[in-house]
Amino acid sequence: MKVQLSVMNGCDYYTIRSEHSLVTLHKGEACGFGLFIAPLCSCHINDKIAVIALDITSGQQITTNVTVNVTTEQSTKLNYREIEELSQIGEGSFGIVYKGTFKNNTVATKKIKNSKEDDNAMMEFENEVNVLDKFRCEYIVHFYGAVFIPTNICMVTEFAEYGSLQDLIKKRKKTDAIDMKMRVKIMLNALRGISYLHDNEILHRDIKPDNILVISPNVNDKVNAKPTDFESSRNVNMLMTNMTFTKGIGTPVYMAPEILKKDKYKKPADIYSFGVTMYECIGWCQAYTKHQFRFPWKIAEFVINGKRVKKKENIPQELFDVIQKCWAQDMSKRIDSTTIVNFFY
Repeated sequence: MKVQLSVMNGCDYYTIRSEHSLVTLHKGEACGFGLFIAPLCSCHINDKIAVIALDITSGQQITTNVTVNVTTEQSTKLNYREIEELSQIGEGSFGIVYKGTFKNNTVATKKIKNSKEDDNAMMEFENEVNVLDKFRCEYIVHFYGAVFIPTNICMVTEFAEYGSLQDLIKKRKKTDAIDMKMRVKIMLNALRGISYLHDNEILHRDIKPDNILVISPNVNDKVNAKPTDFESSRNVNMLMTNMTFTKGIGTPVYMAPEILKKDKYKKPADIYSFGVTMYECIGWCQAYTKHQFRFPWKIAEFVINGKRVKKKENIPQELFDVIQKCWAQDMSKRIDSTTIVNFFY
């Protein structure tokens, strides 16, 4: 008699194999089959294995099914079948962001564009996933996990109903701006997230209003805003790689002078970016207007030469003093994140 095991239903989120694909048994003999199940994500597996026995003498074939019913532990490797995309809410150079649901939670899903063809995009995606997976901080956007199934690669994070700080500044002009207390709270929350990164020797490298999500408009809530977008984040001990500025490419608005000069940089570069972001949030304005700076490289030249934009009338002097300490030309003279947090308290 010949005995064979066969998986009845193919699946892309787990694999099943047997120790022996085909066994020949003589009269009075028996054998055991070992099944090896390899989940590719957190999932529930309910499948059937066909056990096919063929009597060589009579030619009679008997088929019976063995049910495999197991559930994995929950991890950050997600099953794409549990994620529902509702609507597109944003698009960047590497991916498209959708509003969706995951296990009854409203989430943001970020899908990679051309992940098969673009090795750089996939590398940035994997870096962001690795960074987010280590974070355990209420002031950092919550990371549910990521899908690594080749046809459905995406990451799933907390959804910010109110969008980014940049969205708020654009939508609500000065006459309808959120009050100063809330602006300060948003900056303090973002700073706590940045401080957590720095305490763990991580540089964000792309701090700007676009990358600060507004979670709640209620100033009495503990958390109102969180940093997001960790594609560019790196360990503080790594050398600079791709954060460089070329005339006409990208925006140097939030880049520290040492980055614009392509020098090595560390935590103070994030503090500089935070300073410009704080200027825009507290002043409810653009730091560099197109009227004053028609081309991006004009901003770079302005900053490299040690110049900074002037104080806006609506920025309190004590807060502008903090901003100036953040964007000091000499990185060694910039205030650190912990000192700024202590200032607010």
